[in-house]
Amino acid sequence: MIAGRSTIDQSRARMILYEEAAKAAAGHVDRRWMRPIEAISKLAEESNALTHIAFLGTAILAKCTAPQIDVFSVKVSSGPNGYAARSLCQHVLATNAPELDIHLGVTGREPLNNQPYFRIDRLTREAPVRSTAQGVLNALCDLLDRLQDASEDEARAALRAFIDVRRRYGTRYARVIGDDMAISVPDLVTAVEGLVGATSEGGKRAQAVVAALMDVFASSERVDVSRINDPSRDAPADVNIRRRSGDGWERVFEVRDKPVSREDLYHLMSKCQQAGVEEAIMVAIAPSPPVSLLEQAQAWGADRGVALSLYSSWADLIREVLVWAETSTLSATAALPGRVEQRLIDLEATPEALELWKRLLEELQQ
Repeated sequence: MIAGRSTIDQSRARMILYEEAAKAAAGHVDRRWMRPIEAISKLAEESNALTHIAFLGTAILAKCTAPQIDVFSVKVSSGPNGYAARSLCQHVLATNAPELDIHLGVTGREPLNNQPYFRIDRLTREAPVRSTAQGVLNALCDLLDRLQDASEDEARAALRAFIDVRRRYGTRYARVIGDDMAISVPDLVTAVEGLVGATSEGGKRAQAVVAALMDVFASSERVDVSRINDPSRDAPADVNIRRRSGDGWERVFEVRDKPVSREDLYHLMSKCQQAGVEEAIMVAIAPSPPVSLLEQAQAWGADRGVALSLYSSWADLIREVLVWAETSTLSATAALPGRVEQRLIDLEATPEALELWKRLLEELQQ
């Protein structure tokens, strides 16, 4: 890359990533880089500020590919040696990390589409972070200061250390539930209520169930699931169903396992109106707005071309989706346990959630 230009050679970046991953696997790792990366990883875990891990990996890869870049850069507009960190992360690091078994802390197609990176041009110690995350920010900036002055060989050593450290992170999941389990609808409802009622996990469990239901309704190829707390504007809601043509959204689901306000309903419908979505469904397994307020919101949405539905019962939602499904009720029901397990994995629910789901199903089979 020439100073001032807005792009990094992503093909070369990918080649470097795979070269250094192979060397890291062979044990060519410098502990002088490992120690601070291990420290940052630990701080990021403790403060739940894991987006910094993805940024660190991106900055190191950028430095290996174009030694003159500003490693603190987030956007091209950051200065004469600025580059688009989000693009490099999305199209090279995040795309290839799963195959190389590198855990970036956060998942999804755009790891840097989170605080503070989607708002700032350049990272500094004054970046807007929670007080609990200031320690990891300071440690990250200290390491970036060192990286800024590093040679290309040193930057590659840093990349090998990053790969080695981050290969030791991440939960290892394994599917144990088959794709065809004989289970009755009442038992399935009981299992779902037990899974989601045990704990929220920030909404992950409820969102996994809704995504699984849409998998059997529309097929997983048409289902787009947003990450928890993902500020991405690519999709209007938590679980989104693409039209069969692939152009736009057929219907969307906002999933809440906490009380829903009147404002929540109008906000969802406004997003749907802007995105051209005609069906908006709020899944609120908690006390919901009074019927009169819901009816007012539905009338408001209808005037704007958006039909609003609200489900506050897992039994009602599950039974209705099973009727919607193109396959028979029995076939759709049999597929759901495995789909819920897969969606829990996709959303990175805790191992405890997967173990509970398995146990609940086993108990109901006895």
